[in-house]
Amino acid sequence: MKKNDEKKLNTEQQQMDNLVALKEENDTLFSQLTNKNEEYMVKLDKRLTEANYPDDEKTRVFNDMLKEIVSQQSAGVTARKLYGTVTERSVEIVEGPQQETEGQVQRSENWKLYVDGALMLGGMFALITGLSALFGNESNTTGMGIITLLLNFIVGGFVILAITKNAPVQGVKGSLLRYILVSVVAMFGWIIVMTGSMAIIPQSLNPLMPPAVNLVIGAAAFAGKWYFKRKYKVKGTLF
Repeated sequence: MKKNDEKKLNTEQQQMDNLVALKEENDTLFSQLTNKNEEYMVKLDKRLTEANYPDDEKTRVFNDMLKEIVSQQSAGVTARKLYGTVTERSVEIVEGPQQETEGQVQRSENWKLYVDGALMLGGMFALITGLSALFGNESNTTGMGIITLLLNFIVGGFVILAITKNAPVQGVKGSLLRYILVSVVAMFGWIIVMTGSMAIIPQSLNPLMPPAVNLVIGAAAFAGKWYFKRKYKVKGTLF
């Protein structure tokens, strides 16, 4: 019994020593963070404290994170790019990685979500514009300008990316309100860019295209979205 007790005490002491070493290493790594990454970790620490996440476990998780962040930040990779938003990361730490069940999947990289969103919103707007011009009653309705079309794809990708990244997280307070606000602001900004380009850019620089061309571009965009999503296995998109 004495030997077992002594062995248990030695194990516990070793674990405590390891934790102390990890905390010291974390302090050293933390001092090497950029301002943006430091702010990320401070907010994450606050979220985990509010969730009553054990300090010992937090020390171990932070050690792994800090090592990766410090090694990547010299290449311009931020903590947010590595781990997603503070909310997403805190939920993943507390609840564990989300499984691909019940329609809940992990999201793909931002650039994949951007391309998928650009093809979707750009293609949808091109189809709607083409159909409206083709079957509309107004004789002067001839389609959409080339620059406006390009802006629609470029800006549309950012709009869908912003909406997707701020999708409400179950159990996270305020996530639904943030999702609604981001969606409204993003869509409003998109509308301003579209209407503004048609009103401000001279028609000589932004020539209108026939309805049939808009329809072909819209159909091609949706076909491209389907191919891109299948080829790169894009996950977590709106559609």
